[in-house]
Amino acid sequence: MYLRRRAPGWAVAVALTAMLTPHANAQTDEVDDGLPPGDSPEPTVFDRIENAGLADDHEGADHIIVYDHTHNRVKSTGVTYTDDYVLYKVLTPAGCRNQSVQRWRYEPWSSFVDVREVNVIRDGERIPVDVSQVRDLPAPQSAIYWNAAIKTLQMPRLHVGDGIELRVFRKGYSYALLANDGTVGGAAGTAGANHVPDDDKYIPPMPGEYFDIVLFQSSVPIVERRYELSLPSDKRLHSQIYNGPLYSSTTYSADSTRYAWWTYDVPPRPSEPRAAGGSDVVPKVVVATVESWEAKSRWFFDVNESQFDVTPEIRAKVEDIFADAGVTNASEERKAEVLLHWVAQNIRYSGQTMGEGEGFTLHSGKMIFEQRSGVCKDIAGMLITMMRAAGMDSYGAMTMAGSRIEEVPADQFNHCVTALRKADGSFEMYDPTWVPYMNDIWSKYETEQHYLIGTPEGEGLSAIDYSPPEESPLHMSHDASLDEDGNLTGRLRLRGGGAMDARVRNMVRNRRILDREGAIAALLSNLGDRVTIEDLRYVGDADFSENAWIDVSYRIDGYALPVGDALEFASPMMTLTMSSGWLFRAGAYDWAEEREGDLFLWFTQLLDGRETIRLPSGFKVAEPESSDEVDETYAYFKGGTATKGSALVINSHAEVRRRQIPPDGYAGFRTAINEAKSWSKTLFRVEKKEAGQ
Repeated sequence: MYLRRRAPGWAVAVALTAMLTPHANAQTDEVDDGLPPGDSPEPTVFDRIENAGLADDHEGADHIIVYDHTHNRVKSTGVTYTDDYVLYKVLTPAGCRNQSVQRWRYEPWSSFVDVREVNVIRDGERIPVDVSQVRDLPAPQSAIYWNAAIKTLQMPRLHVGDGIELRVFRKGYSYALLANDGTVGGAAGTAGANHVPDDDKYIPPMPGEYFDIVLFQSSVPIVERRYELSLPSDKRLHSQIYNGPLYSSTTYSADSTRYAWWTYDVPPRPSEPRAAGGSDVVPKVVVATVESWEAKSRWFFDVNESQFDVTPEIRAKVEDIFADAGVTNASEERKAEVLLHWVAQNIRYSGQTMGEGEGFTLHSGKMIFEQRSGVCKDIAGMLITMMRAAGMDSYGAMTMAGSRIEEVPADQFNHCVTALRKADGSFEMYDPTWVPYMNDIWSKYETEQHYLIGTPEGEGLSAIDYSPPEESPLHMSHDASLDEDGNLTGRLRLRGGGAMDARVRNMVRNRRILDREGAIAALLSNLGDRVTIEDLRYVGDADFSENAWIDVSYRIDGYALPVGDALEFASPMMTLTMSSGWLFRAGAYDWAEEREGDLFLWFTQLLDGRETIRLPSGFKVAEPESSDEVDETYAYFKGGTATKGSALVINSHAEVRRRQIPPDGYAGFRTAINEAKSWSKTLFRVEKKEAGQ
């Protein structure tokens, strides 16, 4: 994730730690004995640990979040002071090990954190941990080298049943790249510091504005979670709760308004294969002070407009690209496609920091052209610059890959792309980061995805259209011959479009040339161990004049099983399809009977297969087989057979109709996929003809 933004409140709250401001929920060790009968005193930290339960009360959890409180105080400049308090309880020896080191990731030039107090709660006592022992280290980095840092604190040896109490003060802003799942750390700065830097360094990219996305569920149980926000009285706030109920309140004083959201007894988020992003499914609150998406659009345009200046070198290169591709006199659409693929293939993904403004400002076209590297925002900026060099009206845009963007105008972005304004005023979207070795201008992995274009007029939030299965087809044809000894020789042809273009192309493109035949042999080994590749051909890695294809001729000895005078075998094509996630993602999993959360497959898919198997001389099909037709809202399957002379023809047709499937549609989806799996295991029997047949 690559656009600068505040770390989501949940990731900050669970991963960081902070000092509570005095209010009704502050921790206290005093018990008020003067309460009326039936009333309970405010729980102490010891009460909370004692009452949080044991491992048997939280099945599968090694630790739990007992209490998590975040209070953000926003100044008129947009600088935010954050007081965080987190209380964990360790339930198992594994939890002791996992919590033995506390970690805080941070970006030094945009955030400051003071770890003010860390205690172990044990047997009714607070055991202080020396925060001066916090170590400040370079964070592990890969592909994005923005000088992130990580602070660590070695805890004393923990015991099962211990509590870990953490208080942290933070100010500044961060971006989604540094967020984590909230189990051990978050943004941070200087532990135990005596000097708090001035605010000027921490004014957010959009001065005076504030936003947050706060998640109220984690991978571990939560006993109580509370988020509070204090704004100057003259600031207005958009806010909305999504994905489930939360308690909330609003109070005010002469100079501020205080908002609060909280919840109790939250179970851990289920761990399920191909789960949707947490932001799409867990209870959350989204808040923002910015007036509208249009205002956000204008800001993004203004902050980046100077980055697209065209140099003579860039203009000359654009002319060379057009000449080499033979499109000098072609349409704008064709030229844009050629530029897209040049940028996608020639600007590698490797982010170097430019210092101030990193994370939300696109690097200049001149810089990226010289370095030939950058993250998504920089790769998109290179395409914008080259399009402008060709006289095209192009702009930067922000999007959220893999999750939806809610209507509240908060920075719910993790990716940057390119928008081209057409003659009729509409926009065509291009994503050079996601289409290397893909014959498309916008990846089918990004359909139904929201985006915001930065223009001087200001744009509203838009979304990519739904992509039906036929836009990402896998067409398979298989012509084979079976001899009376059960040996199979044949030619398999794969043709992929849309999302399947990339998947078919990368089946060989991801390998060294010398290893490609071995990769296809490994795929065919699902049919039997004695595979011989006789010929292998495939589309050129960067040939975008046609969709991806692979043609392989092979021999497999002993494929069909002799049963008396007959031979039995399963469909080779469907066996391969259901054993390879590259070919049919939905078929590669043994889906559980029930599911709690959304299923997220990223793309829809059409599978259209036809295979013709010529039988040995004197053999016939014992009995044609067919599958049930399963036509559900989110998936479809039908398989059938026919005889054509001395050949068995097997047809298979499957559809995955949405990339994200809700729990109430899961059963129908599973039924269709299971029927496809059953069809792939169906045994076809061919036997010798009787005399005179």
